[in-house]
Amino acid sequence: MPVKDNDAEMLRVMGNTITDLQIQYRAATLDDKAVLIAPLKELLQDYGDYQARLLKAGTITSDAELAQMKAIQTAISDDADRQDLLIAIAKIVALIAAA
Repeated sequence: MPVKDNDAEMLRVMGNTITDLQIQYRAATLDDKAVLIAPLKELLQDYGDYQARLLKAGTITSDAELAQMKAIQTAISDDADRQDLLIAIAKIVALIAAA
């Protein structure tokens, strides 16, 4: 049985979630884009640093963190509003900061 790799799974889930956020940003109204741009840029910068940390040997992602990320991903739907997106961004930034 293969070894469970939470870091690889976190890269997949978080990457897909952040891509979904970027796509929803592109479809947002100008007013929503004005509110979302700064937090989204911060998230992307933090995510780049986080990806580098996940490349190190050893697993840094706990089962609880992975479950939290999956819950964030599930909470973002195609009809998410600005507040939903801001909450998702804030939760991902917090998750990255805690790692």
